[in-house]
Amino acid sequence: MDLVEWVKIQTLYDSEKQAQKTANIVATTEARLANQQHGPQYEVETRVDQIDGKWQVFWRKVFIGNKTGCGGGCQSCSDSEPIPKKSTCKVIPFRKPSV
Repeated sequence: MDLVEWVKIQTLYDSEKQAQKTANIVATTEARLANQQHGPQYEVETRVDQIDGKWQVFWRKVFIGNKTGCGGGCQSCSDSEPIPKKSTCKVIPFRKPSV
């Protein structure tokens, strides 16, 4: 696992609850920004420490692997069954009966 150094958020919080809320927001946001649909995947770790009666948030990204596979759309592979051709049909026009 590739570990990155802890990043310190400069804001100090009065309560641990406020700091935890911020840590959750940071974890969600950074994970969405770092992870790609196909490619490197990261887990974002957070920690909350008490410093001089205040609370401070730290976070870091941890590389957990690469996501591979086909996302579809390019149609360059033939993993799925071929789509059956539509059968041609004859359209019979509807005629109103004469009175």
